[in-house]
Amino acid sequence: MFHSIISNELHGLFYIMSAILIHLVLTPIFIYKEYQRRFLFAIILIILIFLYWKFEDIDPFIYSLHLFPISLIAMLLYVGFIPAFITCTLFNIGCMVVLNYYWQPALISSAVLLLVGFLFRNTISQLTLRMKLTHATAMLLVYEVLYALLALYIQSHITMYAVYTVIFSFFSLWMITYLQFFVKKHEMHKQRLVALEKDRMLGQFAATISHEIRNPLTSTRGFLQLLDQKELSFMDHKRYVDLALSGVDQANAILGDYLNYAKPSSNLQEQLELKEEIEAMLRFITPFATDHQVAIHTSHENEEPLYILGESKKLRQCLMNLIKNAIESMPNGGKISLNTSKLPNAVQISISDTGVGMSKQQLNSIGMPFYTTKEQGTGLGLVVVMSIIKMMNGKISFSSHINQGTQCSILFQQK
Repeated sequence: MFHSIISNELHGLFYIMSAILIHLVLTPIFIYKEYQRRFLFAIILIILIFLYWKFEDIDPFIYSLHLFPISLIAMLLYVGFIPAFITCTLFNIGCMVVLNYYWQPALISSAVLLLVGFLFRNTISQLTLRMKLTHATAMLLVYEVLYALLALYIQSHITMYAVYTVIFSFFSLWMITYLQFFVKKHEMHKQRLVALEKDRMLGQFAATISHEIRNPLTSTRGFLQLLDQKELSFMDHKRYVDLALSGVDQANAILGDYLNYAKPSSNLQEQLELKEEIEAMLRFITPFATDHQVAIHTSHENEEPLYILGESKKLRQCLMNLIKNAIESMPNGGKISLNTSKLPNAVQISISDTGVGMSKQQLNSIGMPFYTTKEQGTGLGLVVVMSIIKMMNGKISFSSHINQGTQCSILFQQK
């Protein structure tokens, strides 16, 4: 008898604990969506109950006095009234249809538990572990007593099998309440960590942008003050105006990077010929490369045109940023190789340089906001590039070794 009770109750307990574990794993997907997250546990438990119906040798006593009330109480204490109502309905259908058993006691007892849960729904979530254990025990006691009073077949002969089933149900309930309390606590800690990380990122964002914008604004203000001098030659006047304007342009460029990071353009639908875009980009970047004693060599493995969907201005901006980064990684000059190739259902651009390269730690940090190896960098240029390429149905990857250069590969999928 003991073996049968423990075996059946452990089966039901493992189904509930499996629902808790799956819920804990899947919760991060819905961590920002409270409404969906509340129903997630109910959906998982319902799916597992269907499996329980299909694959388990169901004992009506264990089902009615153990699995049903524990699942319902767990819903009322930790999830919410509506998911608990759905769970109650499903279990009662199981009593009527699946078990074809005495369903009236389970229906009335579960209805009383639902009423209690509805009346105390606003205070249950604030309870401590000790109070939740107390409430859970009281609710299960109410259910079992009502079930016993309403079930004539129990009143006529109270067997030790029923008594042991009820006793073990309390131990199972305490275990589930304890486990679910710490699962809920873990979720709350995770939400607080996410909120703290968002606050940290916001503070870092504000500090970075204020620092970056202050520098060009300070220089612009200085040149405007110089323009206020009475005895100023025409050439000095023009030079100060140009320098002041360059400071404004620099501040505008920094703001442009931040805006692209915060909300990159989504209207990327025109058909682009990749080779033409590369040639147009090279006309702008070549003078900068020449000034740094860097030679850019291009090659195309296929003669036919290579088409992708995107926005010309954004694509050129991405390529120019990547080439500019490669040039700046070669302070003593060097060589950049730019190659295009046609792959099955994809187009690839490869950019390699002979620069200083990157360590494994630096390589793993690529694409992180505010991370930069440049003294004057904002740490957002490459983030913007990766975001735009992703929106153009592309993927970007890097490989590098110290003093052996860096290789960048961009893969655009073609539909």
